[in-house]
Amino acid sequence: MLIVLGASLAIAQGPRGQHHPGEMMKKHIERLDSIVDLTEEQESQIESLQEAMKIKMKDARLNKDREAMKSLRKQHKTDIEAILTDEQVDILKKSREAHRAEIKEMHKALKAYKHEQINPTLQTKRTEFDNNLSEEEKATITTLRKEVKAMRKAHKESGTKGKLSQDERKAKKEKMAAVLDPIIITHKAELEAIEEDLAPLKATWEADIKEIKAEHTDGCEGKCARRGMKHKKGRKAANNVDKTSFTYYRFLLMNIE
Repeated sequence: MLIVLGASLAIAQGPRGQHHPGEMMKKHIERLDSIVDLTEEQESQIESLQEAMKIKMKDARLNKDREAMKSLRKQHKTDIEAILTDEQVDILKKSREAHRAEIKEMHKALKAYKHEQINPTLQTKRTEFDNNLSEEEKATITTLRKEVKAMRKAHKESGTKGKLSQDERKAKKEKMAAVLDPIIITHKAELEAIEEDLAPLKATWEADIKEIKAEHTDGCEGKCARRGMKHKKGRKAANNVDKTSFTYYRFLLMNIE
């Protein structure tokens, strides 16, 4: 049942996806072909670009060189457009603009659904759970919540868009474990009861979100797929932490004021 609460919180945070790099490249070419009607020669040239890009990106990821990855993506886009005719480039740019607008609308719809359907339930459960906490435990959680919020604000103002470095993420996880694990152990029974209560709602939320995404996109390839790969990488890193504890951190840190 531990998965239920974690999945519920994940749903509340936004859409995710999982795509293999090879599958992503194939789908990218198929999508491009559906938009600009590629010739066989163009498809072959783009496939070659994709293969070269895959090797370069692999090296950049191994070296954790974000600037190199950003530069490679920008150059790859330029190289692809160089293969297309002027008319095809114009069609592609208009398609990208329409796609961005559609994705923006999708996120607005997902945010509204989260606000109206998911958050109230999680907030209610979190408020009810708060009644089980001692004043000392409440104060401990409140202090940590403020520290995390301040950290995010500082990074956002610094121009890093709230993103933490690997060392900062590690320090943050260690701090949460030290502060929250004792509370989780003490209230394990109550947390598991919340898991059971949320289980029937999880399927409903997932189905509704799938429908919303289907209404606004035909699969959300490209950037959405890359975001999914990032989330997948994040979940793999999270496995290094006690799964039971890590599942509850976000729940405990929810703002119920």
